[in-house]
Amino acid sequence: MKPTRRGRVSSLLRDEISSILTRELKDPRIGFVSVLQVEPTDDIKEAVVRVSIFGTEAEQRTTLRGLEAARPFIQALLAERVKLRHVPVLRFLLDESIRKGMEMEELIRRARAEDEQAAETRVRRHVEGDGGAGATP
Repeated sequence: MKPTRRGRVSSLLRDEISSILTRELKDPRIGFVSVLQVEPTDDIKEAVVRVSIFGTEAEQRTTLRGLEAARPFIQALLAERVKLRHVPVLRFLLDESIRKGMEMEELIRRARAEDEQAAETRVRRHVEGDGGAGATP
């Protein structure tokens, strides 16, 4: 499949799956889900649906089980809505890039705070060490 067609199919599937998840599914196991990306195979017989799920790890696992249970229903609705020869078999995967990014930001924030504190300590020691005589560092 050409890259432009693959991109259009991916975008179409992502939009329709997102719509189905927000408007059609009433499964209480399924929490707050964002469809980040859909990666169809070249023959469009399968597609990996990368999702971000808000909640604890237990809630994320429960939501993934709910999505897998709802997969036939989602695929049936896709068959009605999209004009493709074959509706792909969906496989839901938890995308942890957002969580990992947040963890990385937290590590950077802590490192900066530690650096600032160490710099303040060095300045304080320098000022206290020369007795405030006005010597240059």
